Amino acid sequence: MSVVALGAVRSCGVTTLTLALAATWPSSRRVLLAELDPAGGTLAATSGWPPEPGLVSLAAAARRGSDPELVWEHCQELADGTAVLAGPGSADQARSALGMLTGLLPRLGELAADVLVDCGRLAGASPNPVLSGADQVVLAARPRLADLHALASFLETDPGLRQDPCLVLVGDGPYRDQEVAEALGVEVAARLPWDPDAVASLVSVRASARELRVASLVRAARTLAEHLSVDQSKTDMLEGAETPPAAPSRLRVMRAWRADPAARSTNGSAPEEVSR
Repeated sequence: MSVVALGAVRSCGVTTLTLALAATWPSSRRVLLAELDPAGGTLAATSGWPPEPGLVSLAAAARRGSDPELVWEHCQELADGTAVLAGPGSADQARSALGMLTGLLPRLGELAADVLVDCGRLAGASPNPVLSGADQVVLAARPRLADLHALASFLETDPGLRQDPCLVLVGDGPYRDQEVAEALGVEVAARLPWDPDAVASLVSVRASARELRVASLVRAARTLAEHLSVDQSKTDMLEGAETPPAAPSRLRVMRAWRADPAARSTNGSAPEEVSR
C-alpha cells in the first residue's frame, strides 16, 4: 500500500483530480481520500455532508494518541463506499487541524490502504511532510505558459521529494505532452479533460454508473488510477514509458518559451478551479 500525494502550484483542479482517482481506483485495493488542503476543503460542502466527522474531529481525537487507524473513524463515504477524510471549509480550521496532526499524518502509509492525499496548492517555504514523505507525487498543471512556468520555478527550488514527481495536465492548451515533459524534465503521466458535469456527479454517483463510465474524465482517470496503483515492488510506475531527459534548467527552457511568439498561443481553453 502506498501514499500518493497530489498538489499543484497554481489552482487547476487538484481536488477534482484526487476525487476522480479515488472514484476509479481498482476495486481490488482499499483506498482512502484524505483532503489535507491548508486552504480548506470543499468535498463536504459539495457532497452535502455534515461538518463532522472529518479532519477537525480527527485532530481532536488525536490528542489522545497518534494511531493512524483513528482515521477510519472520522471518514465519510462517496457513493461507491470510498472513505473520505474531509477537510473543513475554513482555512483557519484546516491549518489548525493539520498542525495538531503532525504526529499522525506522516504515518498514513501504515494503513492497509492506498491513501490519495489532496495537498491543495503548494506554496510558501514551509515543507509539506505528507508531500515530502509520499511514495508517489502527482503534480497537476494546465498546459499554459504561466502555469508551467510557475511549476518550473517550484521544481527548481528542490522541494525535497522522496520520488521524482509525475505530471498530470488538466484541460487544453497549446503545448503537447512531450513538449512539456522535455521542458520540465518530468514525466507527463496523463492528460485529463475538463469535464465539470462529470465532476459534479462523482460525489454522489458511482463512477461505474452508466452515465459516468463513458465520460471522458472518468475514462482518463481510470487509466491513470490503474498506472498509479501498480505495486511498486514489482514494477516502476508507468513501466515501459520513455523517461524524458532531465532538463539542464527548467527555468531557462521556460524563458525560451516565453521569448518565442509561437509559445504565447492561446489555443484551447483554460479550466478554472471549481473545487480546488
